[in-house]
Amino acid sequence: MNLIRQIFFLIILISSAPLSYSQIMFSDRVESYYLENGLKVVLIEDKRSPSVVNSIWYKVGSSNEESGKTGISHVLEHMMFKGTVNLAPGEFSSIVKKMGGTENAFTSKDYTGYFQKIHTSDLRRCIELESDRMRNLKLDVKEIKSEIEVVKEERRLRTDDNPVAKTFEKIMINAYGMNEYGIPIIGTMDNLNSITKADLQRWYDLHYQPNNAIVIIAGNFNSNDVKKYIKEYYGSINNKKKSDKISKKITFTTEDSITVYDKVSKPIVFLAFKKPRFDNNKMRELYALDLFIEIMDGGYSSRLTKNLVNKKKVALDIFLSNDTYNQYPNLIIIGGTPRGDISTEEFKNNVLQELSLQSIDSITNNELSNAKARVSANSVYKFDSVFYQAMQVGMLETKNISWKNLDQYTKAIKSITLDEVKNAGRIYFIDNKTLTTLLRPEK
Repeated sequence: MNLIRQIFFLIILISSAPLSYSQIMFSDRVESYYLENGLKVVLIEDKRSPSVVNSIWYKVGSSNEESGKTGISHVLEHMMFKGTVNLAPGEFSSIVKKMGGTENAFTSKDYTGYFQKIHTSDLRRCIELESDRMRNLKLDVKEIKSEIEVVKEERRLRTDDNPVAKTFEKIMINAYGMNEYGIPIIGTMDNLNSITKADLQRWYDLHYQPNNAIVIIAGNFNSNDVKKYIKEYYGSINNKKKSDKISKKITFTTEDSITVYDKVSKPIVFLAFKKPRFDNNKMRELYALDLFIEIMDGGYSSRLTKNLVNKKKVALDIFLSNDTYNQYPNLIIIGGTPRGDISTEEFKNNVLQELSLQSIDSITNNELSNAKARVSANSVYKFDSVFYQAMQVGMLETKNISWKNLDQYTKAIKSITLDEVKNAGRIYFIDNKTLTTLLRPEK
């Protein structure tokens, strides 16, 4: 799992119109609407090149699963490439490859997505192919068994043989149990072994239907033509069953500290802080938190690196994981490796000192200005492609958060005050429960 926090920024785009690239609002080039069957469509125009990204996002991921059937979203993602009524296993990928395009898929805690990066002349065919997968998936027992073995190998490589990734998984399970964000995306090995054709068919019928999906197309295309294609290929697909997604009551662990032993040469300390679900009514507070985190962990000049790694030399490295837009309660995790003879307790105390009231109150306007500048710069570099435009819209919309937040983000960030940043630090790091996890070398 990628540990780098997901932060979503305003997309600044070039246009042939008289206005300069940076002056155009993202919303000026986005059109969104619904088909009669409930399918949401988001069209993002970007005429800079003849390329286009065709993607479809389903509002289902590991957080919708339950104990005993974990990993089913990821297994189904794999099976979507194993044939339909009209296509043989692997034929979808072969067609895209012959176009000169690329394609892939991904499963997260909140969504499952599929995309193709292609020339605009091949867009209609890709829309047809993707709609076929929504309507006509063919599940074969032999293919299922084979693909489950592939997923199990993924788990071994990405989690079981990766002490840090495995510890992250244990932290989430310890905090939330097998509920929502506590459920591993890859699933547990036992659960993967128990997944059946009937399980996958039920998951497909429940979640792979128009009213639980979003088609997002970004790039160079003719809007009128694309609308006709989408209606032609998706418009007649009926919804199958009512989704049975249930939000569970999550209780944060009462355990203050756990220790994990694994194949590491040095101990690693993880400090986890509970974070509530994203709330539109608390957007300024959460954006202030983004800036606070940027000040603490925004590169070599950040406080954690500057003070703990370079100045005090109590840490060999330090990292922070945070998701701005979380649909369910989540964790902010700070971790690092103590230097030399520094004890884990001393390391922990030094981190908490950087997050103390005295430290938070010492944040300066200059630090805040630099953090805002870095965030603004990242908005240009991170979104200079049609792929990332589609990604950012998809990651928001599948969490029932409007893509219009992308227009508001940069402006809101610039307006955040120093007092708001300090207050966010107090709320999320001082007035908050801390879960400590120690990853130690095997005995």
